[in-house]
Amino acid sequence: MVGLSKNTNAQIFTLGSCPNPSVVSDFKADQYLGKWYNNRNYFAIFQATLDCITAVYTKTSTGISVTNEGYNVITRQRSTAIGIATVIEPGKLGVSFSDTPATAANYWVLDTDYDNYAVVWSCTGLGPVRISFAWVLTRAAEPSTTVIDTALAVFNTTGINTTPLRVTNQKNCPAR
Repeated sequence: MVGLSKNTNAQIFTLGSCPNPSVVSDFKADQYLGKWYNNRNYFAIFQATLDCITAVYTKTSTGISVTNEGYNVITRQRSTAIGIATVIEPGKLGVSFSDTPATAANYWVLDTDYDNYAVVWSCTGLGPVRISFAWVLTRAAEPSTTVIDTALAVFNTTGINTTPLRVTNQKNCPAR
């Protein structure tokens, strides 16, 4: 799920170049469509006051519409961002929340079973520093421990740090 802003999303900054983990080589965009719950992601300041975060992927005539939504933990006001995703190559999508479609793959699906979880990651190198993005998305608001363990194992297998992942509250959410 690309974050609820037009710019930088859930991210961490690290020294070194970006690794190149494998992605879902036979990615099926049609099976990926629908609602996903943000189970956990790297911290982002603009999401610090949001919970109940979801992403809905819908097929359109021009690609895939992305609607991200979350609720302010204090005011319970909804925050929504609408973007577009394009499959750049299997398992690698370009997602943009601006008027300009993404031409680079900034959303990598490392693994998904389409029915329970998706592990999403991206990395951008900026000289000696890299910005990494990571999400565990689930179809259920409160998935089983087995589903989460399976998703986290993907990060561990690829050497991607799971320590910065922050669990997103999905309890007592407004009707959605």
